[in-house]
Amino acid sequence: MKNKVNISHIEYSNNLNFYSCLKFLLQCGLSDKQLLLVQKTVNENKSLGYEKLCDILLKDGFIMKSSVLKYDNFNYFVNSIEKDKFSMWCDFINIACELFLIKDLILQESKQYALREYKRELNAITDQLSIEYDMSGLHLPYGQRVISALLVYVLTDTNRKYEYLLSASENTVKSFKNIFKPVIKQYAININNIFQIIMDESMNQSIKSDAGSSYESRVYNTLLPIVEDLKGHSHDKNIHSVEYDNTFIFNNKKCGVSAKRTLRERYKQNFEDVSLLEIDYMFVITLGIDLNEEKLLNILQKENHFVIVSKEQFESKSFLKENSRVIPSNNIPEKFNEIIK
Repeated sequence: MKNKVNISHIEYSNNLNFYSCLKFLLQCGLSDKQLLLVQKTVNENKSLGYEKLCDILLKDGFIMKSSVLKYDNFNYFVNSIEKDKFSMWCDFINIACELFLIKDLILQESKQYALREYKRELNAITDQLSIEYDMSGLHLPYGQRVISALLVYVLTDTNRKYEYLLSASENTVKSFKNIFKPVIKQYAININNIFQIIMDESMNQSIKSDAGSSYESRVYNTLLPIVEDLKGHSHDKNIHSVEYDNTFIFNNKKCGVSAKRTLRERYKQNFEDVSLLEIDYMFVITLGIDLNEEKLLNILQKENHFVIVSKEQFESKSFLKENSRVIPSNNIPEKFNEIIK
């Protein structure tokens, strides 16, 4: 191959050291005030040499007291500075402090931007049990990651001429051209890509996956205007091992709900005859993306068991459309009136 990517040992080593500097400093959990003090101390005292600078940074109570839990991480960070690469580490610490002083701003900007777009999408979708709605729910965590990556790229662009991080934001960030360019040139480090690794790790910690609980909430919100006496999680009074995510009353009949975004093997949890239970009807509500004909027939072999699936799955699979006990998510009120009597 003529166009091989050639990454030298020095380039790899320098980028690894830069990432290590970022990672170790992040683990210290320093406040903005402490970051500024570390940066100022390193820049003003690096001429004193390795030992003297380490002594100053680790002096009890200067950056932090030795009695606090974070001190061990800070001590590890300072001792990770390589004596034979002292000048490089000082330069890396300076950049790292600058980046961490605006890291939380990037996270917040990303969250707010993605949240605004997420709300706009959801307002245009009425069927909360559809795949379209489900996919839009993923746009919030995915969107935060995308915006974060774009903002990091903008931030670390040494040719950036403007101060605003986002045009819709009140926050401004100075240009780091004079700080970044000499270090990039001297050590051949890729600030954008290496800092993005740190941002991805921080973003993953800040984003909580709640797809399951979110789906149950969407089921609740869909049923609320349709039924009466809608209640949350409970166990059947007759067979205690049977659980309901919801129960409700419709046309004076008691109904149970098992709400599972994806079925896997959990659809068997409520595999009991309705005649043995306290309810009159049982509804399994799912997106339907992993619902095959065998699973469907297993569920529906029991009397008064029904399945509600997303409208997209209902329309795309003939075995769903041809079964009278399968209900598309966009037609629930009408079907309830036909079925529950």
